Amino acid sequence: MIPNITKGDKPIGLMKYLVGPGRANEHTDPHLINGSPLIMSWHDDAQLNEEAAVSIAREVDLNRRAFGVDADAKHVWHCSLSIPYQDREVTDQEWSDIAQRFMDEMDFTDAQAKAPCQWVAVHHGRSTKGNDHIHIMASTIREDGTKWADGNDYARAQKAARGIEKDFNLIQLGNHSERWLQQGEMRRDSTREPTRFALERTVRACAVAAESEAQFVRQMRRANLLVHPRFAAGTDSVVTGYSVAERPPKGMRPLWFGGGKLAQDLTLPSLRTRWPDTPVSAQESSEEWMAAKRHRRIVHPDAPDAALDEETARRLAGELKEVRRRLVKIAPDDHQSWAHAAREASGVFAAWSHATEDGQGPLGRTARVLARSAHRSGVKITTPLQAPLRTSGTTAFLLAATQAPSPVAQALIMNQMLRMTQAFYEMHQTNQDLRETQLINDAFEQHLAVVAEPLPEVGPSTPTRSASHAGPARERRVLRETQGPTATVRPYVEHTRDEHGMEL
Repeated sequence: MIPNITKGDKPIGLMKYLVGPGRANEHTDPHLINGSPLIMSWHDDAQLNEEAAVSIAREVDLNRRAFGVDADAKHVWHCSLSIPYQDREVTDQEWSDIAQRFMDEMDFTDAQAKAPCQWVAVHHGRSTKGNDHIHIMASTIREDGTKWADGNDYARAQKAARGIEKDFNLIQLGNHSERWLQQGEMRRDSTREPTRFALERTVRACAVAAESEAQFVRQMRRANLLVHPRFAAGTDSVVTGYSVAERPPKGMRPLWFGGGKLAQDLTLPSLRTRWPDTPVSAQESSEEWMAAKRHRRIVHPDAPDAALDEETARRLAGELKEVRRRLVKIAPDDHQSWAHAAREASGVFAAWSHATEDGQGPLGRTARVLARSAHRSGVKITTPLQAPLRTSGTTAFLLAATQAPSPVAQALIMNQMLRMTQAFYEMHQTNQDLRETQLINDAFEQHLAVVAEPLPEVGPSTPTRSASHAGPARERRVLRETQGPTATVRPYVEHTRDEHGMEL
């Protein structure tokens, strides 16, 4: 929830705007959802017009006029509270409760035993960017003539918003820094995902699959992305960032996104914590970046990819098991380690999605859910990635797959990834991140169940099943989402736990 604060001295002008058509006719149903008791007794539940707007504005301004406060002073406080369009639907009653809670915490009401200020909250539909929101207009003059203290009001509003997000089960912007889409980025074809989401998934898979920065560049180019390095000022050799784009249809210009615009954990400085920093690796990566900039062939080709057979899958599942064992020993408040681990785990799902799904299917959606833990607000990945948390081997094999792995191979990897995802669920639960906990729970039930249900059960020595098994052994990019899970995947079983209450 984003609070946006302005201050002014024209309550009638502001109120007329709030009940009017808006700059783009986006004000479709302006009405009050809460406010000072006297104002609500006259205007509750009524659609507002200009006459009502003038009457309400005069009531809000009553204390200023009664005590003779200078009309040119900034005595009108205006704040919009908006939520991303991707968030859940919020009812008028919930907006009313949110407005009351917010104004109580901002000290405009008598909740803290002070004389109240007059205020109203208006709801009038979504903005042109698709965000649901309300506007709050308040007088800064209390009923006893004293003035509301406006010191540090922006920080106070942010703190109040963070508590409201958690208690009302809204997307917690204070816990992550996901880059939300603008409405113009949404495709009209609802069956295809936005370009930014597709790019993020591919770049994430390439980054986690790469053992070096140079290999990262090669992986992106092999994934058919356009890659452009950004150099430090005054040089053409020191790369400080990058941009990527999908190859556009003939005659159209590419749409470029910087790594930081895809996700905070995909900036080049953040990704460099995954890779060795040596003179040899720096020279190799510089050559690959320059080749990408000039649209030349890859300079240092990688070795041919091996097939993802059951034997390889068992080895990779063993590697994932070791990652999971290390993961559950990390303290819940070690945000750097959890951010690294989240990027690694989301990279596995992203690569798996790249190999088997056409567009954003259940694996791609799970990758986005786990990625949220990798870019928590205020946490920039700056520490080196510890080797026990690496998933490069599994990610690289999945990314390079030219057809969907066999059902047994997928089941072996899925078994470990479910347990790894459970560790993130328990970490967020311990930290009381209610929204993140709910999203991971939904990922289990709505996304992973779609993939996991038809897979065979596997154990340490499960024999190979028949090739005719009905699991998702499909050609590349044809695994599509069904109408919903055909079975409920609930991996929250009892296991040995450490001192933090997390599974071992």
